[in-house]
Parts: sequence; structure tokens; C-alpha cells
Amino acid sequence: MQKLTIIIFILICNLTFGQDKNDPTESLIAEFKSEMKKENISDFFMVKHITYGSARIIDLKDPNSCNKNGYYFWIYGFWKNGNDTYIKKYDNCGGFNSIKLTDSKPIKFYEENIETLKKDEVEFYIVKPDSIVNGKKYSFFSSRSHTPQRYFWFYQDSTEFKNDFDKYNLETEEDNKNLNYESNNNLSIVKLNLICEEIIYGLEKKKKFNRLK
Repeated sequence: MQKLTIIIFILICNLTFGQDKNDPTESLIAEFKSEMKKENISDFFMVKHITYGSARIIDLKDPNSCNKNGYYFWIYGFWKNGNDTYIKKYDNCGGFNSIKLTDSKPIKFYEENIETLKKDEVEFYIVKPDSIVNGKKYSFFSSRSHTPQRYFWFYQDSTEFKNDFDKYNLETEEDNKNLNYESNNNLSIVKLNLICEEIIYGLEKKKKFNRLK
């Protein structure tokens, strides 16, 4: 990966939830929302994992493999039904089985921190403070191509909102310190992502997700 340190006048840059014509993200989210509505569940959220430009090896003998064009991604939906918490996985090729979790922490954390999740914003990897020269503002930040992205969609009753971040902005280096490292990693959206990743990676490692026929 190529890392760049950039000096820019008036920093304006936002991650987007953009789709290309081959990206089924919106239809998969609509499908999941429809399932939640049928079960009269109004509080749930989804997180999309994607690393743009990454390569992968496809095992055609694996029934869970996916071989569609475009960026390969995973989406995980979390919800609570009664006293039970569940997760469901999607990818470019469709849905997987739902799994009942032994840990209700993702939904509990979401419900307890919904207001901060609405406002949280992961800041860029800043390497030195902004400066103003002759009335012009200059920002100094580091970026890296093809880093893991996290996109969140939240739903609670009639409330819907999104949040997203580049995981590179959560990193720091001894000789290239990120001035936003501590503040970024202390955000609720980042803490929720860690909770989700611990569960997701544990289930993936045990190969608990199976593609629906």
C-alpha cells in the first residue's frame, strides 16, 4: 500500500455511501429492513466491511464463496428479538443464515449510545496542527490507499441515520503520530465497531455462517 502525507488548503473530504450499478448494497439493506418489519422489530443496525482494491482467492468448491464482479464486501445486521440478540450476514451474492448470539452487547451498546453515535465523526489522521498563513488555512494529514472502510446504518423506531469511517484514521506510528488517535479511538462508533468485529471474526473463524440456498 502506498502511504501519502498531504498538505492541503481547506480540507474537505467525506467518505460516501456511493453505489455503482453492480453494487447490491441498497437492495440487501432493503431486504433486511423488510425482514425486521415482518417481525415488528424497529431497533437494529447494519455494518458493511469493505477494502477497496483488495484481491481475494475464490474457492469454487466452497458453497459460501462469491464470484461476482465489483468490490467484494460483507454486511452484518444486528438486532434483538425478545431477550435474544441475532446477527445475519450478507455479501455481494446474497444472504446467509441468522445466528443467535450469546452476547447482547452490540445492541445494548447501540441503544445506550444512540445520541453520541449520531454525532460521532472520526477525524483524519492529522500529523501536525492546522496553520493559518495570510488568512489561508492549511491542514496536514496522512492517508493510505485501499484501507478497510466501515459503513453503518442505524434504525430505531422512525429514526434512521448513517455513519462511516476509514480504519486507517484509527492508527498511529511512532515517527508519524496521529494527533487524532486517542480522540478517534474513544468515539462510540469506533467502540461499537470493535464490539461487532470481535463477534464477527469469532463466528467467521468457526465458519458459522452458511449461505442460504
